[in-house]
Amino acid sequence: MNRAYHFISDDMRSDEDLIAGRDDPWRIGEMRTYIPVTLDTGDGEFITQSGYHSSPTLWDAMMRADGPIACAVEISDPVSTGGDFEQGRFQISNSRKLLAAIDLSSDLRLFACACAERVLSIFETAWPGNDRPRLAINIALDYARQRATAEDLQSALILARDAAGKASGIARIAAMAAFGVTFSEAQDAALSAMRAARWAIDGKSATGPERTWQRESFDRKFSHIFDR
Repeated sequence: MNRAYHFISDDMRSDEDLIAGRDDPWRIGEMRTYIPVTLDTGDGEFITQSGYHSSPTLWDAMMRADGPIACAVEISDPVSTGGDFEQGRFQISNSRKLLAAIDLSSDLRLFACACAERVLSIFETAWPGNDRPRLAINIALDYARQRATAEDLQSALILARDAAGKASGIARIAAMAAFGVTFSEAQDAALSAMRAARWAIDGKSATGPERTWQRESFDRKFSHIFDR
């Protein structure tokens, strides 16, 4: 068995199982073996799920997160691998055992806000006096710390969306990072803010200072969570 990682929804149900018609939540210590399944989508297309997905690092798993629950798992030897730097590396295995699971909802949103704050000055330089993206980030920070409500977060989304709609070019992309932190699902907030911030600084390059900062910061914050 090999150590690996993945993110799962907060109800502890996995997409692979749901595709196969199994909806019972995972339990710590449980091992499952996957029976491949092919589904007819009804429009002439077929979806084949051949096993359980996981990633070699938590960072790679984050790039493909289906939920806010980080999982440490043991997997059988992969039957296939794929992915890249931008999308996250992954492997597919026949068997997977859940070793530990940690809800990172608050921490992922805080990380999203940190990413968005790094490019906030780009928008504010282009649009001095427009504090909507900053207000949106501050509300998202309060929400992550349980000091704001879901309604407050929705209001923040509107603020950032309106600011992005008025801007253009790199300033708009910077505002989109603030917009991302307001998404209702924490993993979506993190991924959206990270991507927008990378695009604002690094552009289309596969590498760059913002990508490096995000990876190093993520690893410092999260790589040892399962060592506790």
